Amino acid sequence: MALYACSDIHGQYSLFQKMLDGISFSDKDTLFIVGDIIDRGPDSIPMLQDIMNRKNVICLMGNHELMMLTEYLYPQKESYWLNGSNGGIVTKEAFEQLPYGEQFRILKFISGMYLQYDVVSGDIRYLLSHSDFLPDKTTVAFPDLDYDIVFDAVWNSPWRFWEHVPASKYKRDGRIHVIGHVPVQYIRENRHPDRAYILEDDHIVNIDLGCAAMGRRDGYSDEKALCCMNLTAYGQGAGTEAFTYYRNN
Repeated sequence: MALYACSDIHGQYSLFQKMLDGISFSDKDTLFIVGDIIDRGPDSIPMLQDIMNRKNVICLMGNHELMMLTEYLYPQKESYWLNGSNGGIVTKEAFEQLPYGEQFRILKFISGMYLQYDVVSGDIRYLLSHSDFLPDKTTVAFPDLDYDIVFDAVWNSPWRFWEHVPASKYKRDGRIHVIGHVPVQYIRENRHPDRAYILEDDHIVNIDLGCAAMGRRDGYSDEKALCCMNLTAYGQGAGTEAFTYYRNN
């Protein structure tokens, strides 16, 4: 039995399946997806439908899930979902071809996602979230929070100067924070764009390896991947061996 985490899959369903095969994921294991399952990639809806049928996959809300939810359930708010680089158009087109009953099921599923999840493995206490977090909370779900609190938490990042949260916040909290949201390739101080970005002193592990831009030709084409972190192995001291990476090639 093992605990795993991955992040920012962004519609790359074939890579998701490759990852599950690679870790020999079984009914005895648990996988946490720390946000941004959808958008940009080609297969957001099939992947959502797959995940919804798995009892041992726990989903956390990312900014892309919140944008989709806002588009359909919060008309008084601006969703940003269909803005150019957010990539919501491909998901919206596939979603609206579904029967209304299936659309309702998907929106209900997203509405029930967690914002953050507190879990202990070995000697490590983790707090999983898409990016920012609520320091006075353990495990908490979207329905239990004010919309604006969730909005800030899924957008703020230690690596975005316009939506910034200081790394010292994570360090003060004490838990090991497993997050995504900003691809490791776009972190200026990172010297290893092909692996998870670990800030031991600040208690942060970023496992977003750039699936959002999979297939896009740029200076990081070979480094982009879907990263899977074995939380159980990391808690037992496995270090970098707790991470596996999945690419299209």
